[in-house]
Amino acid sequence: MNHVYTITKGRLIEKEKECNFSFALVFEENGVYFLETFLENDFYEDGDFSKWFNLEGVTEKNYLIEIKDLTFTLFKHKNKKARFVCRNFIKLTEQEKELPENGQDKEQSIFFLELEGFKTAFSDYTDIKKHRRYGEVDKFNGPNFDHTSCSMCLEMDGYEQNYFHLIFSKSINSENIQINFTENGGYGRLTYSHYLDFRNQLVGFLSFINGGQVHIRKELTGDFYRTDGSDAHIVYLYSYSKIENSNLSRYLPINEHHSYSSQIFQEAFFKCFNLYCQYDKSLELTSTVTSLNQAFTTSGIQQAYSILINALEKLCSNYQNSIEEISENLIENHIWNEEIKPSLIEILDSNKAKINSTNKNAYSIFKSKIGDINRRKNSTVEKMFDLLEFGCIPRNENVENLVNQERHNAVHNGIIGDNPRDMYINLQKLDHILRDLILNIIDYRKLRNPIYEYATKEEKTSAYPKKELKTPTLYCSEPLRRN
Repeated sequence: MNHVYTITKGRLIEKEKECNFSFALVFEENGVYFLETFLENDFYEDGDFSKWFNLEGVTEKNYLIEIKDLTFTLFKHKNKKARFVCRNFIKLTEQEKELPENGQDKEQSIFFLELEGFKTAFSDYTDIKKHRRYGEVDKFNGPNFDHTSCSMCLEMDGYEQNYFHLIFSKSINSENIQINFTENGGYGRLTYSHYLDFRNQLVGFLSFINGGQVHIRKELTGDFYRTDGSDAHIVYLYSYSKIENSNLSRYLPINEHHSYSSQIFQEAFFKCFNLYCQYDKSLELTSTVTSLNQAFTTSGIQQAYSILINALEKLCSNYQNSIEEISENLIENHIWNEEIKPSLIEILDSNKAKINSTNKNAYSIFKSKIGDINRRKNSTVEKMFDLLEFGCIPRNENVENLVNQERHNAVHNGIIGDNPRDMYINLQKLDHILRDLILNIIDYRKLRNPIYEYATKEEKTSAYPKKELKTPTLYCSEPLRRN
């Protein structure tokens, strides 16, 4: 374990009691933070291992430190030594610097985020020119693609500003990717409270375009920061085991080439993220993204298929619950009653003798069933086709087989294919349909990189026509600064 902080005084707080201490150590191992200290006599009680504690204190470098959601992992009765694991975050606040005069009453901004598990090829480069007395040197070296710059549009109730600038680059202290929100000339200033209101959706959206789960390792906020993103007035450090993401889906090829990420990032964040946040409230898109990423990293095909089919059925249920009114009729009632139903009865009447020739009750049975033909059967199959239609997935033989046969065999019989090849194809089809459902719902129209095509290009184009989307009015707070 790595020793990271020494606490010189503080207190441990639980709902019903607290404990003061004058010394504690904070360690980090594989991304998880631990606390070791000595407790006051009679503080520890039976049952404390199931309780949650918070810490407030001061480090030896005079930083305020708060640790959220500590639980016991060890307690020694002999010397009262205790060890805790942090299950949320550590908050560090620098005290020594004076706050800028114009910032003391200003709501704190989010300056940087550090992402773990996110992999991307950068689309933009920093142009550095070197000159010596006799002229430019290294002028034939190729560009160094080291960041991706894009705009983000997000309209949320309670916030007027909706236009922000994001710069993705490599973190200066690790292999992680950081997002820089500070270059906001001509854009909005994103406050920390505003960011918290869509943080979960941002993580889900990043995980989706990444093709693998993404977590936030660090948040930098407060009233001042270092321009390289290494430190700030207030820093939140999140405690969870490190993720490697060695196996990522390449359905959105952001890690393939700088030209791909250039197209994808601007489309995704300026046009699609706003829709993702809106639909996540009713459809729980982030839950579907988590299932996609879990299935992709699962080695067993049957287990992966089971995760995805459950995700599809949950998405289907969420969609049905989001619809305020569902018509019980497949065809509008006046068209059915005035045109179609009379024609069907007329055909039956004209063929009554033939129909009853082998079964004298056949005519009556058919006629009684006509009234129910236009009634919608509220089955899982119908609900699933409703979702697929909403998500602009073409209804062809491949898709109908998934809904009518493959889904049933997988859920009820545990069978997802007759042989390994069929099993793999069926898994890829289900994976791609789920990804396309989300992409179509949020109106993403750039690069996709499928392994298996479940529909022709013409079928997809017909099912997913261009939509007329209103361009939002962009509101920002920061004037464009010119050098």
